[in-house]
Amino acid sequence: MVTDKFTQRIHFAMVITAALGVQLAISHGELGFWWQWLEVAMVAAVAWLCACYLSPTEPLRDTRVMGLLIAVVAGHFVLEQVLYQVFPRSGQLFEGQVSLALRNLMIASLPFRSERRIANMTTLTSLALMAVSVFMSVYWSVTICGIVYAVLGVGWLVTSYWDRIAGRFPEGTKSEIPRGAVGLAFCLAVLLAATAIGIAGTNHATRALAGFMPSSGGNRVSDVRSQGGVGDGDDLVQGTKDAMSFGPTESEVFLESKMPSLFDVFDDTYDAPVIKKKTLQKAISLPPSKMEHRHSRVATTKSKGNDFSLLRKNEARRQKSLDDKKSPALFYVKGRVPLHLRTTIYDQFDGVNLQAADSHDEPPLKLIKEEGVPWFNISCPLSEEHIHSTEEHLLKFINLKTDRIPSPPRLARFQIKDVDREDMFGLAVDGHPRITVDFIPQLTVMRVQSFLVSSPTLLSDYATSKLQQSISLPDQEASAPRIRELAHQLTAGLQPGWQQVAAVRDHLRSEYVHASDSQLTEDIEFPVETFLFDTKQGPDYLFATATSLLLRELGYTSRVVSGFYADPQHFDTGTWQTPVAKEDVHFWVEVSWDGKVWHPLEPTPGYELLTPRLTPWQRLQAACMAAFKWCVSNWIPLTVAAIVIVVVFVLFARLADIALRLANRYAWFGSDRNRILWTARLMQWRARIQGHRRPEGKTFARWIQECCQPISQDFVAATNWALYSPTLSCPFSHSEIDRVCNEAFTTFVHSPPPKSSASASKELS
Repeated sequence: MVTDKFTQRIHFAMVITAALGVQLAISHGELGFWWQWLEVAMVAAVAWLCACYLSPTEPLRDTRVMGLLIAVVAGHFVLEQVLYQVFPRSGQLFEGQVSLALRNLMIASLPFRSERRIANMTTLTSLALMAVSVFMSVYWSVTICGIVYAVLGVGWLVTSYWDRIAGRFPEGTKSEIPRGAVGLAFCLAVLLAATAIGIAGTNHATRALAGFMPSSGGNRVSDVRSQGGVGDGDDLVQGTKDAMSFGPTESEVFLESKMPSLFDVFDDTYDAPVIKKKTLQKAISLPPSKMEHRHSRVATTKSKGNDFSLLRKNEARRQKSLDDKKSPALFYVKGRVPLHLRTTIYDQFDGVNLQAADSHDEPPLKLIKEEGVPWFNISCPLSEEHIHSTEEHLLKFINLKTDRIPSPPRLARFQIKDVDREDMFGLAVDGHPRITVDFIPQLTVMRVQSFLVSSPTLLSDYATSKLQQSISLPDQEASAPRIRELAHQLTAGLQPGWQQVAAVRDHLRSEYVHASDSQLTEDIEFPVETFLFDTKQGPDYLFATATSLLLRELGYTSRVVSGFYADPQHFDTGTWQTPVAKEDVHFWVEVSWDGKVWHPLEPTPGYELLTPRLTPWQRLQAACMAAFKWCVSNWIPLTVAAIVIVVVFVLFARLADIALRLANRYAWFGSDRNRILWTARLMQWRARIQGHRRPEGKTFARWIQECCQPISQDFVAATNWALYSPTLSCPFSHSEIDRVCNEAFTTFVHSPPPKSSASASKELS
């Protein structure tokens, strides 16, 4: 039996460490989702409340305690089945379900660990969970949890043994637990573990028990929720830095049809373009360096697929679901989402058609080797103080025929493992990275790294001054008067810089509606003006083009880009990958102050940019700010709820009496014996609410006679019969029992609270 507080704290720390290790193991080294921790909190709260109010003397023989432990185990399996039916890829495999169910059992057993056998069960469960977590994962955070748990376990064994033999020491011998030695050993072990990880790195973890469970490592059983192995999942296995463990395991997904090209994907998504018979007279070039006269026709690019018309045929589209096995994703993204992946750059616009440039000034790609690993560097001249962090993603190409490399904003470098030929990659005519073969081969895994810049950096004095220096207003003939007027109206009173850029973006996100089906006809001369001033709804390419033209009227260097959007709604929690299908093609805007580094801008509502990871303090601030905004927006119901809570708190005793009276009169079912016992149980509940619990060892009849004067002797006789005379017939009729119970409960409610023994002795003295 655990008696010493120091031993209890070590035991508690072991359980918490094991629970954290399991969570990290099933969440790929991260903390996981909030609802998983909500389940842990609910289990702990329910167990603690039951321990407080039930106060079992022998938990293993108490059916209520055993029912609670069984319920928390079975409840998780029920929850997993519900998740599987609603979100098939958000649940866990059977071994994961068993681990989490045992975690719930371990946490629910903590309040009852005064029972030696329950404490031993909790310890063994934590040991099993920690061992499975360490053996079945390759994440350094789980390894650290395992080391901490091992040290805590040794300390717990030492203190438990010391506590057990404390009564066997000779009289006068000091028998305190060596807490200092245990603490010193713990600190040294953690320090040695941190040193070892720092020297060896976090990428050299090993995997033990591979294939221990058939659904995660076998070759005959598969499941869509699986996370690693040979036969796991219908389409994918877990992605790492190697292609061998990242991608489809069944070849049939590639046999449906020939691969679509990038040009076909856009036409299938947005419908075929409208071919206008008459020549347009407007021509607007987005970057100032390539400004064309408004009444001159911009030459059409000869490269197929580099032009995009804003007027599309409004045809019925037959789009298939992402989960349709016959229509696999174009490629997969492993890493944080949402993510914009650019494939084409448009820097000219003639009023209807977006056109790519036929030349660029970007420096060539540079091949470097870092620790023997080849990387292709992109020129992205951002200073260190402006880079918040570097983000890495893995791309696996499945069913897309293109030589363009989908690139995140501010691409820094990319690589394909073991590819170190400089002639394998280059820049397209518009300056976008491409592979020099016809298309990227299927099952190719590419690592891309990009820079993230925080919003405060874009609003800083440096960025503001750079944007102000880059402003180049178009001449009157090359601009659109209505668009220019709207741009100045939206930015009136704002300092030139990112504030004006953000104001234009926010206006389109809040005042316009994203509609994927275009309603524009071929008779429209200038689709952007129709979108801005008439329809105020349209697809994403109208949002992007309108935003770029508004910024161009203010003198900022902007361009429209197209590519793909890795939607977080399609994120697979089992494989931590996001499928990208043809429905995920997207248009957005990029802004630059030097023509070299382009910052993304998302004007279409419903789409978000990838933001830098927040520190724990920033997460706390963001959570507090979100809670504050929610409270402000819902102040009326919150005020009503607060008033109700205050009233309930003040009048809790009276409300409880009313509820208990109603329960005594109406909420009982069964025999006459159950009717009497139900009233007795309600009396004990009311006494507990009032802070006068029936003492242990005192019979109910004696207790009710002491705390309720005068009490009906008929009720005392009825309770004695119900408790101690199961074989004798009831001395009262059914109607008499109901009357006696109601009168006794009314008398009990109106009786003054009994005096405690301390106050009674004080009065006698």
